Amino acid sequence: MSLVLRAALAGAFLAAAAPVAASPAFDGFRTVCGETHGDFAAVKAAVDAGHWAPTEVQPSTMEGVTVTESLAREAVAGDAKMTLFAWHGAKGNVQVSACTIRVSPGKLADLAAETKGWMGFAPQSADPAKAAWQFTETAGARKPLDKSGYEAAAAAGGLDFLTIKTDGHEVIVDLLKIKS
Repeated sequence: MSLVLRAALAGAFLAAAAPVAASPAFDGFRTVCGETHGDFAAVKAAVDAGHWAPTEVQPSTMEGVTVTESLAREAVAGDAKMTLFAWHGAKGNVQVSACTIRVSPGKLADLAAETKGWMGFAPQSADPAKAAWQFTETAGARKPLDKSGYEAAAAAGGLDFLTIKTDGHEVIVDLLKIKS
């Protein structure tokens, strides 16, 4: 086998074995919302350590939840603008936090595929305009849940909802965490 052919085969093998690089927008979500597990203090530290600039966004929280702290930031990732709104609060004894990133322009199919790979399982519901995962984390592993497991998850490590939906030319990636 010639040296040129060996080099070509080695290059093809390495390209096939290398993981597909995530988009800058997905990396932004994963770093700020996903790897922080939606914990508000960790989200705040992640945006403060990154290239996120303060901004104002129209707040959107959960009905009946008293918000105790929130933040809004924006950043550019590749050719996309990302706008972040994160908050935490409580409804009685239930702690609730959310980390939402709006990506403009964004492609739902691309972000949903990257999220599926990161989550390690398919969304429990999906259509051309929305994909949604319900899960809990145990020892760093995400485990899908159905409605029968919601209360136990909320009482333990937390019940998580990750939703990706399209809104015109932008995609909204939202991580909501509930702990009782």
